[in-house]
Amino acid sequence: MSYLRPRLTGLLHVTTRMRRGRGERGGVAVLVAIVLGFGALTGSAAMTVDVGQLYLEREELQSGADAAALGVARYCVQTPSSCNSQTTHATALANSNATDGATAVTLICGTGQGLSACPAQMAGLGACNTYVPAGAKYVEVRTATKLADGSTLLPPAFAGAVYGNYGYAGKTVHACSRAVWGAPSSGTGAAFTLSICEWNEMTDNGTTLQAPPPAVPPHDAEGLIHLHGSSGASTCGTSVPAGWDAPGGFGWLAETGGACKATATVDGEIAGNTGVSASGTCQTALANARNDDTVLMVPVYDRLKGTGSSITYHIVGFSAFVVTGYALSGFAATGIGCASCSGSQKCIYGYFTSGILPLTGTLGAASYGVVIITMGVPDPAGS
Repeated sequence: MSYLRPRLTGLLHVTTRMRRGRGERGGVAVLVAIVLGFGALTGSAAMTVDVGQLYLEREELQSGADAAALGVARYCVQTPSSCNSQTTHATALANSNATDGATAVTLICGTGQGLSACPAQMAGLGACNTYVPAGAKYVEVRTATKLADGSTLLPPAFAGAVYGNYGYAGKTVHACSRAVWGAPSSGTGAAFTLSICEWNEMTDNGTTLQAPPPAVPPHDAEGLIHLHGSSGASTCGTSVPAGWDAPGGFGWLAETGGACKATATVDGEIAGNTGVSASGTCQTALANARNDDTVLMVPVYDRLKGTGSSITYHIVGFSAFVVTGYALSGFAATGIGCASCSGSQKCIYGYFTSGILPLTGTLGAASYGVVIITMGVPDPAGS
């Protein structure tokens, strides 16, 4: 028995040491797993915060670029000579879309008067990959990160420290936007159409367009346009395709776009409305337009065919027209004193202007005074 005891004791001692060693290794493994797990979670959280910050920055920069492009485009249309001096205006619009009120406008370029041609697009999300229709003009505004302290780097929240990249100082985020403008090739305007003959006569073939309200037009700017078929209506006197009558004056249209509104497409036909009287909705619309000096978008036609309920007009564009008065059946209001209908004639008084109208539609038609400004659409070529 005395021989066996030391061996048993030694065996027990060895067994105890082995168990303690395994327990220590397990504890270390658990500790390492916790540390690594916490590190992974912390790293993921850091990455989420930083990526979210980058996305928020880009959204603000894009909104600022959109606002600036639209604002500069409006100046380019209204006052072409000031198109190339809008940096301050563009920066103010871009800043208004930034949480900290600071954005860098790095470039204003395009085809507006005095603007420099745009350089090649940068790679990635900061590119301006939008389509400019043929014949349209555009302005492009590029924005980039700028902090209130003047820094152009968006610093990381803490992801750089977590991953050990202590040299990472941040990232400059970029955005780009284009606003395009031109004559609409489709749209919804007033439910009456004006002859291209009248437009040419009253504007000297487009060379004399009056300034839009609130500017007061010259006394002799007002003209009168006869209802088609009314006594005194003029005609074009140019050859027209067989079956088409020469246009003269104006005509009512079917109200396909709402109350006294008609939707038309350039180089398309639109149905006329029968009778010489203005509908109740058009009487209201004309009275409001006259009282408020509203610039109306009015389809311009170059020929018509048919009579009565089968009359159709061929549309060539859209004009910007200010109603100053009218002499219609049971519905009349004096103009500014330069023109007047007589006897049984049916007329609308007014003048043609250039107008930027809040319309949606496509661009690319001939210009008769109406301009629409819209954001560039995705490039159909995918570039």
